Amino acid sequence: MKKFTFSMQKVLDLREFERKQAEAELGRALAEENRIQQTLEMIAQQRVNSIAAADSMRDLHELYNVNQYFALLDQQKEQLLEELARAKIVTEEKRDEMREAMKKCKVLEQLKDSRHAAWKKEVLAEEENTIDDIVTSRFKGD
Repeated sequence: MKKFTFSMQKVLDLREFERKQAEAELGRALAEENRIQQTLEMIAQQRVNSIAAADSMRDLHELYNVNQYFALLDQQKEQLLEELARAKIVTEEKRDEMREAMKKCKVLEQLKDSRHAAWKKEVLAEEENTIDDIVTSRFKGD
């Protein structure tokens, strides 16, 4: 019995490699998005902590410093929100690339499966013919 070989296996392997690369890139993009989101949450927590500390302050100089700190936090927050928007765009691009890579792999895998099924059908037909020949030769010999 001959072994099944897929003539486009190297192309399929390349597509699989590209899919894995796309998955890795998407993972990095999602990690960057997550990092930015965590930094935004940290800034929000710092703001809450500063508000709690400012409630007990009576010195105008200290209150002015806290107000300046709020302005800095707001500036950082705005910058991070812009970065987050850009990161979300990159993530969507990477997600689209991964979908495309998955489609290419799926098409080749379906082709491989259909060719494997045809090969298997052919092998079974050959085996059946061989068995028929054996059975026929036994009955003729008797």
